Amino acid sequence: MPGKRILLLGRLQELALYRAEVLRDRGFDVRTSTDREEGLKLIRRSDFDAVVLSYTLSSDTVEELAEEIREHCPTCPLVVIAQTPRTDRKIAPDAVALADDGPKALIEALRRVLRHH
Repeated sequence: MPGKRILLLGRLQELALYRAEVLRDRGFDVRTSTDREEGLKLIRRSDFDAVVLSYTLSSDTVEELAEEIREHCPTCPLVVIAQTPRTDRKIAPDAVALADDGPKALIEALRRVLRHH
């Protein structure tokens, strides 16, 4: 499914699985990882159209993963699920979905960035 392959990375497996299921219900093909090493392997494969990083990851891990994403899949948009709309310039996400706004915000952010890439 071109344009709809999503890599979802977060620390909490239950939350990642829930988000993945919601995205699959909307037609996305989702791979998840809650393990840093597996996440890095998936990033290096670069077989996705967009990446979602969850606020459940530590700031250092998010920075490291964002750097890897920019290196291995520079055309892939990066969406961050955050608790506040403030973004870190080091990460420079293409879109931010506020966690409190629920799955609808994530779906809208993904559709917006995928439409522009």
